[in-house]
Amino acid sequence: MKKSDESSIEVKDRKRILVLGGGFAGITVLKRLENKFENDFTIDISMVSKDNFFLFTPMLPEVASGMIETRHIVTPVRAFCKRARFYEAAVRSIDFQKRQVTISNVTDNRNELANWHDHTLDYDYLVMSLGGETNFFGMEDVKKYSYTMKSLGDAIVLRNHVIDMLEQASIEQDRELRQSLMTFVVVGGGFAGVETVGELNALVRDAVRDFYHDIDIKDVRVVLVDAMDKILPEVSADLSKFATQKLKESGIEIILQSPVSSATMYDVKLKDGTVIATHTLVWAGGVTPEKLVKELQCEHDKSGRIIVDGYLEVKGIGDVYALGDCVSITDPHTGRPYPPTAQNAVEEAKVVANNLISAIRGGSKVSFNYKSRGIMAQIGKRKGVGILFGIKTHGLLAWMIWRAYYLTHLPTLEKKLRVSTDWFIDLFFKPDITRLKIFTENQEVQTKSFSDTVISKDETKSETT
Repeated sequence: MKKSDESSIEVKDRKRILVLGGGFAGITVLKRLENKFENDFTIDISMVSKDNFFLFTPMLPEVASGMIETRHIVTPVRAFCKRARFYEAAVRSIDFQKRQVTISNVTDNRNELANWHDHTLDYDYLVMSLGGETNFFGMEDVKKYSYTMKSLGDAIVLRNHVIDMLEQASIEQDRELRQSLMTFVVVGGGFAGVETVGELNALVRDAVRDFYHDIDIKDVRVVLVDAMDKILPEVSADLSKFATQKLKESGIEIILQSPVSSATMYDVKLKDGTVIATHTLVWAGGVTPEKLVKELQCEHDKSGRIIVDGYLEVKGIGDVYALGDCVSITDPHTGRPYPPTAQNAVEEAKVVANNLISAIRGGSKVSFNYKSRGIMAQIGKRKGVGILFGIKTHGLLAWMIWRAYYLTHLPTLEKKLRVSTDWFIDLFFKPDITRLKIFTENQEVQTKSFSDTVISKDETKSETT
């Protein structure tokens, strides 16, 4: 069918597929559906995402350290939309009975009186890949005074703050205060926390060595805190031990079996009573579904994640699929839920796309039964740990495999070249310690550092100073 014939197809004859979420899962489903239905205008495909870009989250820690430029790990969602409609909007509600989704967009976000407009989208098939949000386990003080690593804005703000701490410490005469400025605490011993603490440690120590000669390197303290008895619980005990050893050798202090109990702007308190004086708390302590997901009229597990069947369809509701961080899927190989990784999200998306195509065109559905090809983590400069096809690896080789794997999974050739160039430049030049002033767009702000840095919970605009 020619594109000019699209308008001749009556609306009632079309099948409407609506994809919610522009992360790894949603984008993979979108690309596969477009490839299949590229010239079939009886199929309408739409995507809704709160951002107009796809963020390559595994490389966020390297953006925070300045190793990779911000724009190099983001790709416009519209670059994937050959013929699909795209809506940059927030999902407000989902009505399974009416088969409708209400979305909202803001037309003026320059002040608190933003103008929100609601729109209703009808669907025949719904795909929910709504991700999750940072889980603070009900600790509002920790939420208020910590930095997170979920969004591009988070990485920019954290980098800006760390450099601000270096600048303040370089002129501070009070030794106790200077030491607290140079203390950086990361909470969470999973992949996100370990990779973040490794990059943060490298940034601070390299910057002090190369630029901040007024700071004694002995005043630098980087701490990784976790409630469990080991870091990287997803890998084997010996690899976890190796990662712990290498992190300690790089100067990182590791505190285990000591969950955070409270926080202020100036310190962090652990459950055992330990108080760490710091102005930098980075929270990577877990993910929880968004409130919208928890309130949907369907089955949930104890954490609020959606329960799906083997075909990734929401139990008890027809023509609705869910995948990614917002769902609970039991791994038949381990008996535990699949971890919320990009690798699993992509594999889930392949199953959903296949089953959607089968539902529309006819054919057999496939169930999700995926065995991970490997688990890799970067633990600092030129060091990594992982299991690849059942083979344990660590050190420089694991680090190189980590980079090669994620480089091949960047969505476009342009991004692959840009990130490769960033990595190459990093081999020969000192870290960039340019500090950025951050301006808010549409969220209430709070000041977390000593200077004129203004912090937003949402995305930000930046200007070099």
